[in-house]
Amino acid sequence: MNRTVLLLAPSRGLGGGIERYASGIEASLRAVGIDYRRMDLREPGLPGGTTAKIRFLGRARQAIRSSRAPTRLVLAHRNLLPVVYAAARQPRYDGTTVILHGHETWSDQRRRANRIMRRPDVHVVAGSSFTAGALAPVCRAGVLHPGIAADWYRTLVDASRPERDSADRFELVTAFRLADWKRKGLPTLLEAVERLGDPRIRLTVCGTGQVPPELRDALAARPWATLAPNLTERELAARLARADLFVLATRTRSGTGASGEGFGLALLEAQLAGTPVIAPAYGGSHDAFQHGLTGLAPVDESPRALGSAIATLLHDDRLRTRMAAAATAWARERFDPGHYAGHLVRTLLGDDTFGGTQ
Repeated sequence: MNRTVLLLAPSRGLGGGIERYASGIEASLRAVGIDYRRMDLREPGLPGGTTAKIRFLGRARQAIRSSRAPTRLVLAHRNLLPVVYAAARQPRYDGTTVILHGHETWSDQRRRANRIMRRPDVHVVAGSSFTAGALAPVCRAGVLHPGIAADWYRTLVDASRPERDSADRFELVTAFRLADWKRKGLPTLLEAVERLGDPRIRLTVCGTGQVPPELRDALAARPWATLAPNLTERELAARLARADLFVLATRTRSGTGASGEGFGLALLEAQLAGTPVIAPAYGGSHDAFQHGLTGLAPVDESPRALGSAIATLLHDDRLRTRMAAAATAWARERFDPGHYAGHLVRTLLGDDTFGGTQ
């Protein structure tokens, strides 16, 4: 008898790297013929909070109860783990795979979540080697880097171009969920650019969600910075491709208000569009680029260190051109959706324990 997958995600339509990761999983399941269904905890226009969580748990439990085939849960976020308690009581339940993205490394660990991850019916997968290593005291985790859905991959590749604009301007781009602009290090990036004092630099801030007034004010005070919110995929790809350099400066903080970069999917997207990157100093982003080959990372999270990394590429056109070419070749080969789908199924579901409908 074939089995089926119930893909549970934290949100749809709200933006962010985890949503894009979940979309990549969905595309891969579809590509290899796995029977699946997706449910999202939060969706635009629907209430959140406790009511949404109760409704979500009930829907997941009912989906397994009514399934005609053994059903494996794939949880796209650790916060969805409590669903295991309700699902495991259903006769068609066939185990759980949970994906951890990196924020668990810096946030206060929840004992309840750790207990669930140690269950024999729960398989843990990390989004980067860094995250898998950080989880070692809690459980053993496989590694599944985020993938790119085939249509988005092609949009990024098609947008890339071999030639950049005139040397009279130096285009920087950064991108993230706009509500997270401080945790994503934008204040540090703004200060780093100001310290460089190079009139050629222009910065474009791309992102999804409502624009916080404080963010709008911070950019309005800097004529060299532009806000480009809620772009279409094609518009975002064009912005990435036009840039001389993509910068992601995520802050690493633990405890309350924790932040950090477990992988940095935006780095990969920029490289697919043919743009070299500046990655965060810490975290799992070294799985998303190749230091010294496709981009650089500052030695620490200070504006001085970030500015130094930017200046290295700003003042060396040959190095920047060479890194752009290497970024294009490496990202396209390493994250080709055609190769990724099979790897995803093996990592999430297992080679011999899961049958597709293909």
